[in-house]
Amino acid sequence: MTLIFWQNIISPHQLPYIKEICNVFPDIKVLLVVEKQMAEHRKLMGWKTEAVQQRDGFKIVVNPNATQIKSLFEHNPIAQHFFSGIRANPMVLQAFKQSLNYKVKRHLIVEGPTFYKRPRVLHLIKTFIKEKKYFNKINKVYAIGNEAKLWYETWGFSSNNIVPFSYCVEKTKSTNEVSKNLDYVPKLLFVGSLIKLKGLNQFLTVLNKLPYKVVFDIVGEGIEKENLKKIACNTTKHDIRFLGSKSNSETRRLMCEYDCLVLPSLYDGWGAVINEALMSGLFVLCSSNCGAQQLIIDKFNGIVFSHKKKNDTYNALKYCIKNIEHIRDNKTAIKDWSTCIEGTTLAKYFVSALHTEQSITPPWKVINSNKI
Repeated sequence: MTLIFWQNIISPHQLPYIKEICNVFPDIKVLLVVEKQMAEHRKLMGWKTEAVQQRDGFKIVVNPNATQIKSLFEHNPIAQHFFSGIRANPMVLQAFKQSLNYKVKRHLIVEGPTFYKRPRVLHLIKTFIKEKKYFNKINKVYAIGNEAKLWYETWGFSSNNIVPFSYCVEKTKSTNEVSKNLDYVPKLLFVGSLIKLKGLNQFLTVLNKLPYKVVFDIVGEGIEKENLKKIACNTTKHDIRFLGSKSNSETRRLMCEYDCLVLPSLYDGWGAVINEALMSGLFVLCSSNCGAQQLIIDKFNGIVFSHKKKNDTYNALKYCIKNIEHIRDNKTAIKDWSTCIEGTTLAKYFVSALHTEQSITPPWKVINSNKI
């Protein structure tokens, strides 16, 4: 069997499971076809794809022309194809349209639409005009986040053909030890772009109402930075620090020094920083607008709060402060649990879902009661 992935970049949030497929299943060959190595705006955010070792079962093709795309179909007549970003990326869309000339199986790996930019009705109209004609050509949808699942159910895909899926990040290269913060003051961390959609304005306003001191470090840059600094200056109670932009490797090293990750997004298709935090043993406070909320097991590895519920953010913060010792003691258990979202585990789940016509439970929903 050959699996061909069509993507815009070598994504550090998909590469870990893709390259593991042929390790777990030696009889499967994997091709990753991308338009470019990495997008410039992602580089500015600290994204970096480490040097990837290609081998007999795993190859990468960068920036193929029309002839090369056609050749990939002709030389792999029974391959299965996985498309990420046919709405946004011309090369991926070109490859998808080329695939229609061949009797191959097509699948999507996709987030849901972004309703914050346009109302749902406009997405429905656009999808009906531009995409619906292709839906009967798609075998399975690997849905990143619950919004994606609900969206494709709206268009008639059965639950058996929608696979709840997750982005995936590399394991940390640190030892198995987790660092326990011995200070009395809880340490919270945010990592991401400093834009309105990340919800930091609202979160800082709530944080300022908290009668307990915390350290809150903010990693990232963006147009909202000065506004956020002004809000932060209104409190003398908390130690709020802006650490600027850091590479992903620097951020991963930093994470073990904290107790909780905060991601209060007003919209986030997934939020892979949640994966990174859980794999470092951090407790996660995230909004219900984050796709990665589906990884959170209430009060074991985090809390999901809603911006729409009065005092919900405040109560989540209060729980974190009041139970900080338990959260710190639970770091190793959270990190152990996170093996369910590592590349090897997701590679097994990915292929298992491909081979069955039945719904299967995602690994992060298979809860080991001995760990929780």
